Amino acid sequence: MKQKSIYERYSIKQKINVTRQSEIMQTLNSELEKSRELSLQLNQIAKQTEIKPGETNAVFLRSSCWYGNKVQEQLETAKNRNAFLEKEVNNSRKLLAKAVNKKNKSLDLWNQYEATKNREKEEKIDQELSSRKRVNKFSK
Repeated sequence: MKQKSIYERYSIKQKINVTRQSEIMQTLNSELEKSRELSLQLNQIAKQTEIKPGETNAVFLRSSCWYGNKVQEQLETAKNRNAFLEKEVNNSRKLLAKAVNKKNKSLDLWNQYEATKNREKEEKIDQELSSRKRVNKFSK
């Protein structure tokens, strides 16, 4: 079995790294999307819980105020989570871009190495053929 070169192994390692980074990116994007949907739902709930003018009693006002405070707390939590996830997505995007660049460079190095190796093999074969031709000329 042919042993893999260092360049080939490094290229494979970089491909795996890119795959991991893209999986992380997808996970973060899906979490951010869920968090944004939750924020929209909480905004709708907050609009629905506004106290409407008219006859209301103390129990209704107290429960409405408590419920409104809980919704506002959840909105604040969702807002902070969205901000955090957006930063994480941006960082992940940068890391993914770096990983892709590293992978491309490693592939270029591997291709250069393979081309050099093939060129050396061809030169060696050409030298062997030319030396055989010389031997054949002298043997006649």
